[in-house]
Amino acid sequence: MYSQKCMFLSLALLLLSSALAYANTPGPVVLFDSEGFMDAEAYPPGPLGDAAHGEARWRPLSGACEIVARTDDDPARVLRSRQTGSEAVDFLDFPPATGATLTVAFSARVSTASSRTLDLSLMRSDSTAGSAQASLLIWGHEPGYLSYFDGRYRQLAPIDTEWRDYEVIHNLGANTFTVRMDGETVGEDLAWRNRFDPETTFGRLRIGTIRGDADEYADIANLRVTRSPMPPVITITAPLATGGIVDPEQGLQFTLAEEKDTDIRVTLNGEDATQQLTLERSDRIYAAVGNLEPDTSYRAVIHAANAHGQTESEVSFHTFTDTVPGYRGIWFTLGQLSGPWGDKYSAGSSFAWSHTLTPMAVYAPEVDKTFFVYAGVTGPEDRYLLIMASYYDHARHRVPRPTIVRDQRGVDDPHDNASIAIDASGHIWVCIAGRGRRRPGQIYRSKAPYCVDAFEKRDSGEQTYSQVWPVPGEGLFHLLTLYTRGRELYWETIDDDGKRSEQNKLAGFGGHYQVSRVHGDKVGTAFNYHPERNVDRRTNLYYMETADFGRTWTTVDGITLETPLDEVENPALVREYESEGRLVYVQKLLMDEAGRPVILYLTSDGFAPGPDNDPRRWELARWDGNQWQFSVITESDHNYDVGSLYLEPQRWTLIAPALTGPQPYFTGGEVGLWVSTDQGATWELERRVTHNSPFNHSYLRRPHNPKDPFYCMWADGDSSQFSICRLFFTNAAGDQLYMLPYTMDDAYAEPIRLDPPVPPAAEDTVQ
Repeated sequence: MYSQKCMFLSLALLLLSSALAYANTPGPVVLFDSEGFMDAEAYPPGPLGDAAHGEARWRPLSGACEIVARTDDDPARVLRSRQTGSEAVDFLDFPPATGATLTVAFSARVSTASSRTLDLSLMRSDSTAGSAQASLLIWGHEPGYLSYFDGRYRQLAPIDTEWRDYEVIHNLGANTFTVRMDGETVGEDLAWRNRFDPETTFGRLRIGTIRGDADEYADIANLRVTRSPMPPVITITAPLATGGIVDPEQGLQFTLAEEKDTDIRVTLNGEDATQQLTLERSDRIYAAVGNLEPDTSYRAVIHAANAHGQTESEVSFHTFTDTVPGYRGIWFTLGQLSGPWGDKYSAGSSFAWSHTLTPMAVYAPEVDKTFFVYAGVTGPEDRYLLIMASYYDHARHRVPRPTIVRDQRGVDDPHDNASIAIDASGHIWVCIAGRGRRRPGQIYRSKAPYCVDAFEKRDSGEQTYSQVWPVPGEGLFHLLTLYTRGRELYWETIDDDGKRSEQNKLAGFGGHYQVSRVHGDKVGTAFNYHPERNVDRRTNLYYMETADFGRTWTTVDGITLETPLDEVENPALVREYESEGRLVYVQKLLMDEAGRPVILYLTSDGFAPGPDNDPRRWELARWDGNQWQFSVITESDHNYDVGSLYLEPQRWTLIAPALTGPQPYFTGGEVGLWVSTDQGATWELERRVTHNSPFNHSYLRRPHNPKDPFYCMWADGDSSQFSICRLFFTNAAGDQLYMLPYTMDDAYAEPIRLDPPVPPAAEDTVQ
């Protein structure tokens, strides 16, 4: 063990000294050259060993790589990475580089183009985790194609089984890369899998064979890594994307790699603004353009030049103070298209991704206000996500301008949406979900009780699909998802200062989506599972609860569970749908007057949109004190039609976008109100809440402890193409429909009352 530690320490010192040396080298530098894999000591024929080659070192972890002859007639050797059918990865460490162009050149062939044979990624120097990956290229995941992954798989170029020459050219400061194949550019300025600070060092290649057909393989020859100096890299830190917002007091901020005699010029809306530039020099140039007017749109052009060339960057942004003058939701598409029925999900998404974020609104009787959060933007052309907080004042029937809790810095994905809670002191907590391991979540607390004017960050860390509930006398109970082995369920507690407990695993047998609810001191969760970690095969329904702040978990009938649950068949199983071939989309969990769980969910025949996967049934599972009872409420035309459930003593209500909308078989639809007077056994469509709408309504959300008229809230949007996204709410009877003002001239405004809804038409089908 001692000698192994010494070896790694020596290697770390070697890499550090190399990094310092290469950072100051003015011209192109070869960091690694396989030299035909002909070094007999480093590359004896057979399994690849843990070997040094120059200042680089191979770290074979899988045993799947070997050295073989290129051909019988060619004395050169190649590195063969053989597919095992599961995950097998190996690493090459080379002298790390930063603030430069890093080119990985090689020749490669694959044994088949129809299945996944090779993954190649550049990585941070200090980690082997997926979160450390920069570029990621994949051969054959999309059959017959070379692809890359930036959060989604994207095709680059057709491939075959012949030898091809590749160059992968990384811009280390811009988080982009270009791919050349046989001398032709097949992808330019492609986004990395993860974003990194411009000062991050990269000194590792990952060569992987993952989830392909066993015994297929890829050969790599003439591998060479080169670092080249480059023109100044301009990294804009506020904002990171066109359509962003900037605090006028802080100004537009950007950084450049330090170079002597770097010339910087800036224009704002075509006028020279270089005199407004402030610079701070250390190992980088930190710059800001100040003296900006609030509530103003700008187009900034930054020009920088050094001895190696010049760079120009352009960004558009809007300045703000603390609020946005109106309720403007965000539109989003996953980009997973399926024939004429479009995306797996796309819509106006302000109360959407994920619908397992709970709650997004809470009524506070102490001040007679419903506080809520949503994903907002600055204007109709914008897809730059802001986490917004606001409230509806029941006594005054008005809303303020919404407050920006956090600017998500270039993210347009409402998976980063937030949940909200109010603690015993009246402070408002906003838990921003983040996205897997690529984007950490955030926890904010209001500076004053029952006030959304200002927030302070209390913590940051991995937390996807946050659900946060106040438990009387205990604190905040936080259910979340971690991407450990798929989407697995965890829980933690948060104290009054925002300090988090250890994260405790709740369930992990393939992955899960959950919905949850608090009822007194009881917290319950209902969830599905993902066979082979595939979210498009989600199925089955489970339920478990805790009445002692997570110390003990039980089934609905009190059987103590051993957590984490790790088997598909377990005592928490409510209903098995896998053998029926039915998918399960959990939507809402409530407790009736006696504290018994009622679960709303949708089932379908497949994940893809369109009529082929009908019927899509809205179903209810309710515990009657002795057993689970099941019923069907209605049918819908999309798996992500999400509604809200309400349980009154004599009347159960579903408000849902289950009526056909202007974009049929796309996410959402027209909103209807269904009623049951026999505790969910039978249902009747009582009212159309919306009608003749231009866009589909989607992702209806239920405030915790709701009060009329802010009883159910949602967003609209054209689910077939980009559009504006507006926010709505209705009362318990569904006969008062309001839209929050898209534009506000003053600090406060009344919601806009829309045309009275009409009764159900004859053509409405009641299931």
